Amino acid sequence: MLKKTFLAGLAVFGLAFTDAQAALSDDDYIEAAWMTTRFFGAQRSGQGPNWVLDGTNNPTSFTNEKYNGKDVSGGWFDCGDHVMYGQTQGYSSYVLALSFAEFTKGYYDLYTGDYTDYKASKDYTRKGGKPNDVRDLLEELRYEADFWVKAAIDENNFVTVKGNGNQDHNKWVTAGVMTKLGTGDGGEPREIKGNADDAYTPGMAAAMLAVMARIDPDESAREKYLKAAKTAFAYAKKHKGVTNSQGFYESSWWNGIWEDGPFLAATELYRTTKDESYKSEAQKYWDKIDFDKNSFTRFSYSDASPLSYILGEFIFGFNPLGDYAGVQNYLDKMYLDQVDSKGIYNKETGGAGKFPTRTPAGGAFLYSLYSKFAKDNSYDEAIEKNVAYLLGDNSNKKSYVVGFTRNGANAPTHPHHRGYYGNEDAGRDVNSMGGAPEKNKLLGGMIAGDFTSGSHSNSTAQWQVNEVCLDLNAPLVGALGYILSKKAPVEKIASDVEEPEEEKKPEEGIVAGRILNTNTFSLVRSTSSITINSANNAPFAVQVFGVSGKLEQELISDGHSLNISIQNKGLKIIKVSSKNATKTFKVNNY
Repeated sequence: MLKKTFLAGLAVFGLAFTDAQAALSDDDYIEAAWMTTRFFGAQRSGQGPNWVLDGTNNPTSFTNEKYNGKDVSGGWFDCGDHVMYGQTQGYSSYVLALSFAEFTKGYYDLYTGDYTDYKASKDYTRKGGKPNDVRDLLEELRYEADFWVKAAIDENNFVTVKGNGNQDHNKWVTAGVMTKLGTGDGGEPREIKGNADDAYTPGMAAAMLAVMARIDPDESAREKYLKAAKTAFAYAKKHKGVTNSQGFYESSWWNGIWEDGPFLAATELYRTTKDESYKSEAQKYWDKIDFDKNSFTRFSYSDASPLSYILGEFIFGFNPLGDYAGVQNYLDKMYLDQVDSKGIYNKETGGAGKFPTRTPAGGAFLYSLYSKFAKDNSYDEAIEKNVAYLLGDNSNKKSYVVGFTRNGANAPTHPHHRGYYGNEDAGRDVNSMGGAPEKNKLLGGMIAGDFTSGSHSNSTAQWQVNEVCLDLNAPLVGALGYILSKKAPVEKIASDVEEPEEEKKPEEGIVAGRILNTNTFSLVRSTSSITINSANNAPFAVQVFGVSGKLEQELISDGHSLNISIQNKGLKIIKVSSKNATKTFKVNNY
């Protein structure tokens, strides 16, 4: 297999990791995974139950939501408010469902999904929960999946947004209280958008539902989820773009790339049904994704392209390079530029409002997926380091997860989250919030954060730093699942679905990950060109690809040295092939 470009890149910059592991123990990672998973239970809208609302006078919220007479209640709140944006719900729920499917053994059964165990024990710490033979993440996913079933009304009606952000932000109260306020303050009946010109949101929802249709142990649930996945995908195929939501989520943030949603939907429907027509649909959307355009951004709800790239390669073999080099280089381009001297993806601007915690979490998750599919453990230390950094294993002992104080970490205590404080007085201002009820202090939400200050802001109103959101937690939960699947796996619990046979990549072109006779070719670089030499004088072909795998140049040699002037600037992947040998080089053309 290719020499690992990630580690090689670090060595070039003098940043190669030492053998030292993060200071966190296996139990610390279990605690973090428990907290960050249960956070999604604090985001439940509808009948619930929502564990942060336990003990309040209004434990349910927004139970009477209808679209054209159809019940569309339920689902997850977006962030620390009570609006429900499908753009982030779809992304987050798919990332979590995919994580569960790929890293199942890293997810534990530590509590009961209706939280009656905590209520009975009056103990909302980890030890207050009781297992019920269902992995916790699956129970959290079911709550969201049941909402998507309602949202996918038919191929012409799909609910993408519930609520109005401007109205919702007027009062600092729990969801239960807000439900009873007037519409102008976010109460029922709320605005519901059910026919937006949006392919991304229903695509992501369809992808999540398609995964649920193969991982849920309940056969009737699998049938329900598959039917809804097909309906959501049918809606996505009739539309384009992304919902625009009152300035809170601008469609322009997607940079014109919305095809990831329907591509991932078609991919997961194929994986679940093995219907070849979904592979054809996936190919159509894959061909429209401009991977170069987003190759300098980071993984987030508005840029799922790296996830599409990974799935396209490992499920369909869509990468034109014919081996894993494309995936590695795409990820390296996105994250090696963000590496600091300790190997953490935090070198970018990390101040307030930048939501920089997305970068270490997203990078750790994407490399986890790559590592699992490629059966490559060389990234494991980097994955662990980045997750540990977010959990407080850094020079400031600054944890970015509300309530996580293991290993002496200092956790945020003033998240921008209405339910956390349990306030039911509509007259109180955000700046008058005191402490949270004891049971809510282990909220488990990762804050937006900043990497420029050594301490936490104690201003609840400062959402730029203290906001907690679905999309922040989802990749972190995914990376934690990968870490625990390797370090402390739970091999089997009673409700687990029988594992399917391992998927095989199409056997065409070069066998993925295998490079033959790698000493056959050599590359020499001069100021303005490169020269390819062959050791055996056999004819060979040279292909020059961009970081996304797009072919830019192609040349043939009769066996003699070949001098090439690279046409375009940027990181290039040089693939050299003869009848019996192939080698791939990486060159940065300035």
